[in-house]
Amino acid sequence: MTQTIPFSLPFLRSHSIFIPPSSSSTSTSQDGDWELVDKPTDDLVGQKYGRMVMRDKDLLVAMGKEIRMMSLAGGGEGGWEVKDGKAGSYKTLKSQNLNFPIHHLIPNPNGRLLAVVGHHQVVVLVLPKSSYSSSSSAEVDCRAIPVDEFQFSPSSNDAITKVAWHPWGEGGNSLWVLTADGKLREYDINQPHDAVQTFNFLPSTSASSSSKFTAIDPLSRYATSFAFSIGSIDFSPLMVYVLLANGDIYSMGPILPLHTEMPIRYLQALKAYSETKLAKIQNEARDVFGAGQAGLGRATFQAQWVESLVKQVKIAEQQKKDESSYESPTTRRTSLLSRSISVRSTDTSTKSRPAEGTVRVHPPHLTESGGPAPGAHRALLRQGPLVYSLAPQDIGNGDEDDEQAATDLYISQIQSSGEDEEGGGSDETIIAIAWSGGRVDIGLEVEKPEPRWFSSRDPSTSTPVLPVIESIVLPFPQSDIDSLGSNAPTFLPDPLYCDVLYVQHSFGVDSINIRPWLEALRRDDSDGELPGSKVARHVETAGSPVKSIIGLINFCNITLGYGLLALASSGQAAFVELDLRVTDSSSIIPSPTNHSEKQQQSDEPDSQSLLLVKPLNFDKLINSIRTSNTPYNPSQLLRQRIPDSSKPTTNITPDHLRVLGEISTQVRQRTQSIRNGSQNIENRLDLQVKELQRQIKLLKDSQAKISNLKKNTSISRAEELLAKQEQLSNKLDALVGRLTEEFKPELGEQEKKWFEEIEKLKVRVRGGSGMVSKGKSLNTKSQILKEQLLAIKPLLAELQTHQTEVHSAQQLPNLNYGSKQLKPLEAALSARSEELRRLIRRMEMLHTRVESYNGAEDD
Repeated sequence: MTQTIPFSLPFLRSHSIFIPPSSSSTSTSQDGDWELVDKPTDDLVGQKYGRMVMRDKDLLVAMGKEIRMMSLAGGGEGGWEVKDGKAGSYKTLKSQNLNFPIHHLIPNPNGRLLAVVGHHQVVVLVLPKSSYSSSSSAEVDCRAIPVDEFQFSPSSNDAITKVAWHPWGEGGNSLWVLTADGKLREYDINQPHDAVQTFNFLPSTSASSSSKFTAIDPLSRYATSFAFSIGSIDFSPLMVYVLLANGDIYSMGPILPLHTEMPIRYLQALKAYSETKLAKIQNEARDVFGAGQAGLGRATFQAQWVESLVKQVKIAEQQKKDESSYESPTTRRTSLLSRSISVRSTDTSTKSRPAEGTVRVHPPHLTESGGPAPGAHRALLRQGPLVYSLAPQDIGNGDEDDEQAATDLYISQIQSSGEDEEGGGSDETIIAIAWSGGRVDIGLEVEKPEPRWFSSRDPSTSTPVLPVIESIVLPFPQSDIDSLGSNAPTFLPDPLYCDVLYVQHSFGVDSINIRPWLEALRRDDSDGELPGSKVARHVETAGSPVKSIIGLINFCNITLGYGLLALASSGQAAFVELDLRVTDSSSIIPSPTNHSEKQQQSDEPDSQSLLLVKPLNFDKLINSIRTSNTPYNPSQLLRQRIPDSSKPTTNITPDHLRVLGEISTQVRQRTQSIRNGSQNIENRLDLQVKELQRQIKLLKDSQAKISNLKKNTSISRAEELLAKQEQLSNKLDALVGRLTEEFKPELGEQEKKWFEEIEKLKVRVRGGSGMVSKGKSLNTKSQILKEQLLAIKPLLAELQTHQTEVHSAQQLPNLNYGSKQLKPLEAALSARSEELRRLIRRMEMLHTRVESYNGAEDD
């Protein structure tokens, strides 16, 4: 029977997927082959690691140069089987392009691709489908796509510092790679050999500045991380931030993937935002100088850029309409024109449709294929560095002489509490910076970033400011100086709460909760002092040398729960179950309400606003007054009936009286319609007064309920429930005890047969009640056989003595007997010996049976 371990995340640390490969298995080179060894690096910043990721319910772990994959969904059926001292099994993803030490694993947004990142190389794997776990083979062959082998190779000088997938990339195929020289490149996986876009966040170095002796800080020439900004209305999602090792942050935008699937609601909001901003600046600009100060040129460029995106969408929609008209002709033409049209419609129909709620656009300065677009296009302006308001102090762990390096950048948008998603509530954008010495700077973005281009119409050189709200120093051990020097903390967002972030570093995993000071900042009642963030250490490494954390994932789903999993360089895994936020216990336990109150509440009308039952349409009301059923134009009527009405009237005729009567009728009808409209408005006002009274009553009821909830009735009810539960548990225990005592199980058929067999054996061994049956019992027979054995034993001894004498006589020279005399004696002796052996075997068998029956009788 095979041994199994139950499926549970706390037992996941025992899985064989975390066992590091042996030295013999990692060395694939044979005798006489050459193995490529990584050249030693002298990077200014320590290496960051992220060797463990989760795709839905699949866990992927990188060990050395191999990638292991296992499914967490199938473990709950029978647990993990233990075989050869290893718990569970996994699949190894195989590809000839995985020939370098793996530092990072990054899945794309749809989970079909996996970016495998080394120090100088990037390879994209096409992940297998969910049916891979049913394969009997331990290895799964995967298609590998090398990314720009000319730029990213083992001989490259620039290290890869961060890789990320753009969330708006078409089909999840937009991969962005940042190198230490400050160049951010975009790669389309459909054409991965060359970068489709390149953005330089560092100025070009001159020959003098690149010499050996220079006053330029080397950390200011080393890019460590980047992040896409976040927003919903303005240009924030189109901005990209890049972090340098000295802490400088530069931004650039608008930046889009070459093939973008943009949410259509965002494009509509962006168009309205840019047009409103341009109109506002145009109204404020008095003259040319005022226009320059107000940023009219910048706003014009932004509106033109957005308009070019809208134009792309309109052209695509027009092409769809043309294709639909081409695809439904009443007759089929065979001319050359119709053939070209059909070919065109076939080519366009083969393209996959964009995701629901998105439109496909591309950067205006590029064509859809990636080439330069016709026309003049200005280059994007690099903005920064950000100026820190209340600049962070130079504090941290380690030696004071060693300068800290900024290693990672984190941007998150936190929605305002109590606001609807479609409401106008302001959202806060948080920017955090991690330093190698353990310091974490958290700032609040006050000024929203804006796209800028190189132009004389935008002469403003203002530098954006980032207020630093808090600087946190994580506790690091001071004994291991080498680990402090190679430490490179990285951020990981929480899957459930936007105001919680995790920091992975060589010495463990910490969480930072910025909710306390964020809520105090929203309330604006902190009297100039904000509370600090909540910092907690979830995983801590121990031992010397320190086993650094090389992988961290967090998850929140109904199957796995809510927690995080950390992986150390030694292969040890640590699981931490996190706590969900719950409201006050008083809101969980409802207050007792009697039947009369419920009945009274049921008799009242529902809580829907009275103004929404029959809303008032003011436009319809005004139109009913202006355009009534009877025409109202007294002047025109007077001119038609009395042509010389403009002349002085000398006498009044019947025509004058009839016209005057018609005019007075029109005036009365118009007056009546105005009165009706006024009456409708008065009725509306009365309804609003009733609605105000109803809302006041609801407010009073809510205040009464809140006051009742604040009392201790809920606590007393909870205590009563606990006492009743204890009483019920005691009664249940007593009931179970009585049932156990009174329980008399019934015998089954097999048990009855077994007892019958035992009774038969008992009768055979002991005998029945009569004398005849007792004489046939096995005990009686065994006693008789024992007496016979005792009687035969002297004869056996005498026979044995006789055989000894005969044997000794046979060894002497046979002088007294001849061969004819010896033959009858030998035959008689052999027959007697055979009879004795038969009796001995029977006695042994009977003795064994008697002992077995005696044992059964004792039982």
